[in-house]
Amino acid sequence: MGRAHDTKQEGWVRMKEVFIGKENLRRLIERWAKDHRVYVPVTFDIMNNEDTPDYELVGDEVPEKLHLAGAALALPAKSFIFYPREVVANYPSSEADADVTAPPTVIVGPRGCDVRGLAKFDKVYWSTAHFTEEYDDPFVIEKRKNTYIVSVDCTAAKETCFCTMVGGEPFAKNGFDVNLSPIDTGFILTVGSEKGETLMAGADDLVADVQQNHTDERERRRNSVKEAIDRQNAEFAVDVAYDKHELEGSADAWAYVTQNCVACGACNRTCPTCTCFLLVDQRAKGGYERSRNWDTCLSIGYARTGGGGNSRPDLPQRLDNRIRCKYEYSRDRYGLVTCTGCGRCIDVCMGRIDMREAVKHIVTEKAKA
Repeated sequence: MGRAHDTKQEGWVRMKEVFIGKENLRRLIERWAKDHRVYVPVTFDIMNNEDTPDYELVGDEVPEKLHLAGAALALPAKSFIFYPREVVANYPSSEADADVTAPPTVIVGPRGCDVRGLAKFDKVYWSTAHFTEEYDDPFVIEKRKNTYIVSVDCTAAKETCFCTMVGGEPFAKNGFDVNLSPIDTGFILTVGSEKGETLMAGADDLVADVQQNHTDERERRRNSVKEAIDRQNAEFAVDVAYDKHELEGSADAWAYVTQNCVACGACNRTCPTCTCFLLVDQRAKGGYERSRNWDTCLSIGYARTGGGGNSRPDLPQRLDNRIRCKYEYSRDRYGLVTCTGCGRCIDVCMGRIDMREAVKHIVTEKAKA
């Protein structure tokens, strides 16, 4: 890979860095596409907004509208390793086992918030390797093993971004296979894993040494985005960092936060760390199939039991559970605060509920009590 610049920071794996120009990056992605499914972010014209990026499968050539700027895409990276709907069993015939295999896939474009989100999936569904040996899910594990994460630094902040308020940064620190840091003339490419090394094998002709002016520019860009995020979130600051709070609030406080919620579940489905699912049985060819479908804790049926009981019959109780799951329950259970500050839940909420405002209201009202 040519002579690489090595860096080592606390909590990081040892990483190799090289410089790659914009056209050579396209060539590199096209090489990956020969042996992998490769998804890249491109812009679509949705309601005359040319800056609406989403993932597109690469064919023989990288799409002209490749978009590696801005903040996180609308689609969370979890969608590639935890499908919205997936058949997990067929019965009664044992000759029709569900397909666990996953093709080699490269995802170019996840931001730091998405990469942090995948850490929860590793603990929940790949527990023997990442947590307590409690449970392993072969469907998620196979996709994780065969999916390469090529993360990208954020070059701007959405109004709803607040990653720095929950211990994150607008770039990935670890957990990626390859990371791209945009600079004026191209990208600093950082290899973060053995899988990343395999992606870069044979790419010597496309990369060059990283120069000091490259790393200086990267730091300026990163600091600029971090400062922008901090400025726009100053009004939501509370006395203690979001990830340190206990959010048990009064019923009146939660009712106030929930007043515009319509329980649509969009926040669950766009969240990069929501792992809950519902098993559904239905008739299929030759018998029946069982599918795993994304579930939403804001649904009235989510906490309903077989005997007809429901521990969270009221909507404020369910939003209480959702938000505290991110800041308390996951922290206590997995050692992770699983709100990554991506802002997607704010972007998609029909009731215009802002996670930051909700947390501040609960904390402030609790302080008054």
